[in-house]
Amino acid sequence: MNAELWTLAGVIVGAAGALGAATLTSRAARRAPLATHRRDKRREAYAAFVGVATELAIAAEPHASSGFRINSVAPNPEEWVQELNTIRRRLLAAYPLVQLEGPQEVERSGMAVMNAALVLVMAADNVALADVPPAMQVSGEVQKLSDVVATFLVDCQTALRI
Repeated sequence: MNAELWTLAGVIVGAAGALGAATLTSRAARRAPLATHRRDKRREAYAAFVGVATELAIAAEPHASSGFRINSVAPNPEEWVQELNTIRRRLLAAYPLVQLEGPQEVERSGMAVMNAALVLVMAADNVALADVPPAMQVSGEVQKLSDVVATFLVDCQTALRI
């Protein structure tokens, strides 16, 4: 009778172990698509933000010794600043998704991009008001924006690997 009890106990423990393993496997199977979905959402938010920041840098980039070009045409300085402000507003609109998706390091890098974009547009506005050659005044700010965007990308890559 003693062997029968041990056999019954073994069957019960084995069944409980199999049930536990099935439960853990099921949970892991449900979590994997959720983690992938969350990572994809982060990637989309980061990519949209970087895309607009890059567009701002390109719009402000000097393309000729005589100044800046938008669509191969030398713009009126006021129109140029308006164009840069329009792009910066789109950057402002893209930033809340970066804030929501996080993590904190990416959010901080995103804020650095926002600050660099604001300084760039302010420098462009000063160029338009002072009527000085834009290449001298704004190119340094374009480089700073490019640098903080590169830092933002590194932080995004790190966050997406986690």
